[in-house]
Amino acid sequence: MSSSIPTLDMDDILNCFKTGVRRATREEEVRVWVSQCIEEKILKPLGITQYGHYEYTLVSGARVDALYGHVMVEYKAPGKLSSNQDLARAKEQLIRYITEEAVPLVSIRFGTALTRNPLLGL
Repeated sequence: MSSSIPTLDMDDILNCFKTGVRRATREEEVRVWVSQCIEEKILKPLGITQYGHYEYTLVSGARVDALYGHVMVEYKAPGKLSSNQDLARAKEQLIRYITEEAVPLVSIRFGTALTRNPLLGL
């Protein structure tokens, strides 16, 4: 029994992203076009049938533009990432989402029962 590993054409994916961003005039249009690229050019060829969740609220209460499994995507309107300051703000936003989401509500420790997370007032 032989199984073949699907290949992805990274140039095609990148071109799809670029085309989508060029066509868009608003953040919502970026989300629509780029999400379509992700689904058609990446997920479908890999046999992944469950697509993203959009405007997804995380356990922390933060709201991400798209969530594909454990991959968070934050879309920005064309031109919103044109300066180093804009890039730094977007990076901080994603880091904040990731660190807030990674804080466990309850942790299990060896040798003890459950310990509550003091950062969350538990």
